[in-house]
Amino acid sequence: SGQVVLWEYKEPGDKQTKLFSVGDKGGRVLRWHPGQGKLMVGTADGAVHVYNMATQKRATIVGKSKTSKDAVTDAQWDPLSEGYLLTAFQDGSLVLYDAGSQQEIFIYDIQAQAIKSMAWARSQPGNFVTCTERVGVLRMWNVSQKAPLSQIKVGSCGVSCIKAVPSEPNYFMLAFKNSSVGICDLASRTMRFMSSPGHSETIFDVTFHPDDPDVLATASYDGYVKLWRISSGESQREMYAGPEQILYGLAFGPGATRICAVSGQGVLFIWRTDTGAQVLRQQVHSSQCYRCEWSYDGHSDGGGQIATGGADSFACIIDAQTGNVVRKITHPQPVVGVVWHPFQANVVASACNDGKVRVFDLSLAPPGQEPQPTVVLVGHSARVFNIAFHPTCPGLLASGSDDKSIRIWNCDLAFQGQRELRKLIGHTAFVRALVWHTELPFVLFSGSWDATIRVWDVAEGRCVHVAYEHHADVYGIASHPQRPFMLVSSSRDTTVRFWIFEDIIRPMLVQCLVQPWRVAEILGGGPEEIMQIMGTPPDSASTPAPQLYGQASRELVAALQQLPMGPGHPVPLEAYRRILSFFVYRQGMEDLWGLLATIRGEPAPVPLPGISGGGSRSVYHERDLIANHKSKALALASARGNLGVAGKQEERLLKAAQIMLRIGDLRSFCRFTAQAGHWERAICIAPAVSQQFWGELCSEYCE
Repeated sequence: SGQVVLWEYKEPGDKQTKLFSVGDKGGRVLRWHPGQGKLMVGTADGAVHVYNMATQKRATIVGKSKTSKDAVTDAQWDPLSEGYLLTAFQDGSLVLYDAGSQQEIFIYDIQAQAIKSMAWARSQPGNFVTCTERVGVLRMWNVSQKAPLSQIKVGSCGVSCIKAVPSEPNYFMLAFKNSSVGICDLASRTMRFMSSPGHSETIFDVTFHPDDPDVLATASYDGYVKLWRISSGESQREMYAGPEQILYGLAFGPGATRICAVSGQGVLFIWRTDTGAQVLRQQVHSSQCYRCEWSYDGHSDGGGQIATGGADSFACIIDAQTGNVVRKITHPQPVVGVVWHPFQANVVASACNDGKVRVFDLSLAPPGQEPQPTVVLVGHSARVFNIAFHPTCPGLLASGSDDKSIRIWNCDLAFQGQRELRKLIGHTAFVRALVWHTELPFVLFSGSWDATIRVWDVAEGRCVHVAYEHHADVYGIASHPQRPFMLVSSSRDTTVRFWIFEDIIRPMLVQCLVQPWRVAEILGGGPEEIMQIMGTPPDSASTPAPQLYGQASRELVAALQQLPMGPGHPVPLEAYRRILSFFVYRQGMEDLWGLLATIRGEPAPVPLPGISGGGSRSVYHERDLIANHKSKALALASARGNLGVAGKQEERLLKAAQIMLRIGDLRSFCRFTAQAGHWERAICIAPAVSQQFWGELCSEYCE
């Protein structure tokens, strides 16, 4: 409506006062004068309105609304005057107004890109700083000069906002387009601080690297796919789909050498994960594409097929190498979720706006013939968004819907009974994220527009925990089989959050630590056990004592059984390391194992299979550091021949001596110093080793 409203948030009931309306043009910028009780409102058509709180009168500066009607992008009151107002417009123009007379005072050179944000330099009266979202450059201006005085390179991407730091006149806080923040020092023209880049908009999907639980990928409304290293908390690679490409879903390819994402324009993107290079951009849907999943079955190095669901009412099967659509499966309404069966090749399921879940066996339809569903699951009363096959039980599938419910289905083709096994009620808004626990077969996680994550006991059909920490819709949830008791979630609040839920398996963990040779007792049976319990009505079903059913737990047991241990025998450190690394995750655990191995005199632990960054260390025992430095010094001292990187022999020996001095090996320092020809210096230090060593060194010098 264009109404400008004053809220008194400290008053009971949030008292509000309507000040004035700017009509249907829409306010874009609001700025209070720092000391004059004036409010400025810049509009989408380029007009500037100034409201005086004392007189309750409004003045309008026509500005761009008279000519080009370019929107106001930012405005700042001059803190040293009563009415000077600096205003920037969408076309790159910049004007200084006198709000009292509603006149232009000064017009600056038009810029190639629109100025996104401005700030006055309090340490330099009359100067101000501007930035744009196109380049990572700050421009310094003087209020009386038409062109910028200078510019400062502050980053590799555009700057969205700049604010002066109140306590430091030369410091400015910068918010970058890639969601990182930094502090720039105008006096030294340097960046004092820069955070890692993140996402600046809704994170619609999150998934783990299939082989490395320390690597995570996210896709966002801002058009970026980012790869994250969990152990460091840093973004290690980012891939940009381009402007207007809202990314809704993503998936790693076989071998994780490539990653794909789909956009709101119906485009499929594929990038290389090692370089971030885009290898494919293909229009696969005529409108929004919501979800994608890459089939791993029998393929490697970026091959296989990708399933996508789109608002054009098609589920598409795409050749990952060429980007060609090899099958289009018609649906009566838009398709959202698509997922490949984890155990059955060529079987794919789709979630549709008509509230139905369909399962297709592509091998039953010859090339050129459209596949027909082998199973149709009916029960939801609104759009089905995401679906998830059970990771250990081939006959189970979960679906989440806009009817706020989650359904658990028997999707086995041969089954003839009631397919809906459970109906889970608890969310107060649309259900979005959905993922099964990879080890505990009756645990399901869900995320919703109600900003919560719920943990479900599907055997008993009840919610056992609700997490409220997100501040907006939860779209993505993921876990990794090698770290099954850590969960990651993504949300419209632009955050990725990590969760641990170790309480439920703490007795099992204690049992494994106390008697690791009996670790096989933690394993459950096969899918038949799960289906038997799920076939029982929820009011008479009870969840059995926790046991593990996933492939990762079986690999853990097999690895532990290879270690030499048993009753009355010491348990090797490697056993504890494998158990705790599976059940518990904390940053720095690899440092702990490395330190313990050094203290116990055991070899340094080898990184666990599949964990690259998770096996890296940042803290080392003093003995390891000394041994490492000694090795470097000996390598320098023993180098022969060329004037290479290490330089001449004398220089190499002196460098080796300095390394020995830093680690406290004075004897080696003296030896290398003497070998370099600096006998007097070595003899001066020798008494710190011993009188006998001093005498030996003096005798050698005399000889």
